[in-house]
Amino acid sequence: MDAARRHSLVVPSQLNTAVVASFTTSKPLAVLLYGIPGSGKGTLGRMLSQATAWPHISTGDLLRKHISEGTATGQASEGILSGAFAADTLVNSIVALRMREVDCRRGVILDGYPRTLEQTMVLLPILRRMNLEPVLVRLNLDYTEVRVRLQARCHCAVCGTIYNLIHLPPRLTGRCDDCDGRLIGREDDQADLLSKRIEHYLTRTAPVAQFLEASSVRVVELNATETPARLLTAILSRITTENRIEELL
Repeated sequence: MDAARRHSLVVPSQLNTAVVASFTTSKPLAVLLYGIPGSGKGTLGRMLSQATAWPHISTGDLLRKHISEGTATGQASEGILSGAFAADTLVNSIVALRMREVDCRRGVILDGYPRTLEQTMVLLPILRRMNLEPVLVRLNLDYTEVRVRLQARCHCAVCGTIYNLIHLPPRLTGRCDDCDGRLIGREDDQADLLSKRIEHYLTRTAPVAQFLEASSVRVVELNATETPARLLTAILSRITTENRIEELL
């Protein structure tokens, strides 16, 4: 796959510009991206952020940033690189701090947060105070495909661009198309940690989506095997002023 083809999959301006241009909402939204690890939340979150100018907030990215900078929060979170999960109180604090920034007032994209019911009880009052309406976007993916995707996933150690060696490979093996940085795998994507991550999602995170749906939060269901372009177009065309649950694709 050449560079032009790769970028045609991830740059919103080259997707459906009519949908992007016509995208409007009646009030600021908090898009809650949910899906089993490997379902494409990160890629879709970054694309949606580019299309809407809303910040994409990933707890994993925030924690890894703290770890790389050696902050106290990072030192308390180093276990996430070997498959552990950060404490609710720690995650809640870094998300709340990030959401105080001015760019979150018009809308936010939360990638995999809240991950537990305890985190949910902290987030919902914050959204109410900020006048942000939550919209649950659920990416559905078969477990077999999850394992294939995660074991083939890597990212650039310099600029962070994400690749998949099967579905979205770089032009040169082991090198980033954008900056020629070295491609590396995430430690928590290794085979011996996949079952642990999937089990955690099923037992602690999936119930959060069920709780939100039961609380009359708007829900958009997506088939995560679709291309990023189709997924982005589907979301933009549905998270507008509609007030009913939608099932797409």
